[in-house]
Amino acid sequence: MFSYKLPNFIKNINTKNLCVVLTFLYVLSIIPMLAIGIYNWPSVDDFSMALQPHQTFVQTGNFFVTVWSAFTKTIYIYNNWVGYFFSSFLTCLSPSIFGERWSAINAVIVLGMLSYGVMYFFDALFHRVWKMEGHMAYGLSMLTLLMIVQSMENGTTRAEAFYWWSGAINYTFMFGLSLVWIGMIFRFIYESGGLSTVKRTLRLVWICVLGFLLGGSNYMTALVMAVCSVLGVFILLMIRLGKFELKGDGNVKWLWTAFVCQLIGLVVSAIAPGNRIRGTSMGNINPIKVVLRSYYSVLDVCVNDMMRWEVILALVIAAVIAWKMAEKMEFELHHPVVFTFFSFSMMACCVAPPLYAVGNADAPRIRSTMWMQFLVMLVLTVVYYACWIRQNVVGRQTKETEPGRLSLISSTIVAVMALLLAFGSALSIIPNPHYYSATSAIVDLVSGDAKQYLAEKEQRMEVFEDDSVKDVVFKPHTVSPELLFQSDMYGDATLWENTIVATYYDKDSVRVGSE
Repeated sequence: MFSYKLPNFIKNINTKNLCVVLTFLYVLSIIPMLAIGIYNWPSVDDFSMALQPHQTFVQTGNFFVTVWSAFTKTIYIYNNWVGYFFSSFLTCLSPSIFGERWSAINAVIVLGMLSYGVMYFFDALFHRVWKMEGHMAYGLSMLTLLMIVQSMENGTTRAEAFYWWSGAINYTFMFGLSLVWIGMIFRFIYESGGLSTVKRTLRLVWICVLGFLLGGSNYMTALVMAVCSVLGVFILLMIRLGKFELKGDGNVKWLWTAFVCQLIGLVVSAIAPGNRIRGTSMGNINPIKVVLRSYYSVLDVCVNDMMRWEVILALVIAAVIAWKMAEKMEFELHHPVVFTFFSFSMMACCVAPPLYAVGNADAPRIRSTMWMQFLVMLVLTVVYYACWIRQNVVGRQTKETEPGRLSLISSTIVAVMALLLAFGSALSIIPNPHYYSATSAIVDLVSGDAKQYLAEKEQRMEVFEDDSVKDVVFKPHTVSPELLFQSDMYGDATLWENTIVATYYDKDSVRVGSE
């Protein structure tokens, strides 16, 4: 009879080595993305939101006075345009106010927070709460980040998610920071018992402050965090009534203050005078219709439009890792259907604010946030089901070959998925070199498009710095690197995208077109 002996590295996949490989792949994948960031340049809202801070810095050269200018601009925005004060403040503090070339650090800041947020949250939930092995929780975070960053849809979505400061800091950065906040709450519950009173109090104060600030983040993130806060208050109430037992060793007596602070932050944001002014120009749709469309949008946008084949294969690997993690997991899971509804609802909750405000979720930065929320909740659902099946259906007695290694079946599944990912990626990249974010960056770096893009921006700067030229006409860009190009000025000098650039550089008019 024909038989085939599997290679030893497949038969004995070491879980730590698997996590190292996932980490290596993620770090390797973002290197070209950070490299192309060197050629980044501010665009559109970067000029309008940072106008006053930029003018202040040009006039004074004082960093602290510039920060204060950003604060006063935030107050103006709060009263005249939109209420999310924390997002507005950070948007006004664009690195480009100190010089356009400082936009090179945009991707470093945003990808850094996103990566830290996912890693911190997964460690807090899987390792600190569910008592899974720490390195495997870390490996799951790397796999999730690979899906979020590399499999984000092509086009402007990637530029607005990672490089365009006004979009990236408002949405991607806040999403990562919100994961940190939830992770801090988990760690406070399960680890603060061993801290001194002073340290525990300081940690709680920091959680409260961050919660309040996140209440003033973009409404997609703020609403999701508000739902978490309401659930948190409810769970604490059930604990107080003896209906629910918390197995953590922390003192949760005053934890409700963190949730209340987050809700207060959202209320402060929601009642902003600017929201009423902005609302009159946009119009709103029926709240019941918003709820129904939110659930539908998860399926229509995230599943139908944005879901890709490699994500499905990666989720299979996530399930294998979770299966192994469940072997020594102390936390008991009993309600997969309830968790599925919760997960789906959190995805829908994310998209409700833009649907209510403008009636659609078409903006690239909104789609990118939906994608991030969708994937995090999807991974959590896959992990939940894998662990629940291992605990309650199959039974933990189904032991792996030895501690720290996957079984033959699990190892084979991982190896097959890896081969399919490699083969499928090659087939996808050949016709579309921009298929992954990393390959998109590599293509525009190697072709010289990124360098040419920056050269054309610097040529424009020479004109902006020429005080003798007041009415400026630029030729259109000859290149538009996918990750860097968000938008350009238009042929009509009266459009706000053009007038704000003219004001920023003290020109009478600016437009793009023929001389």
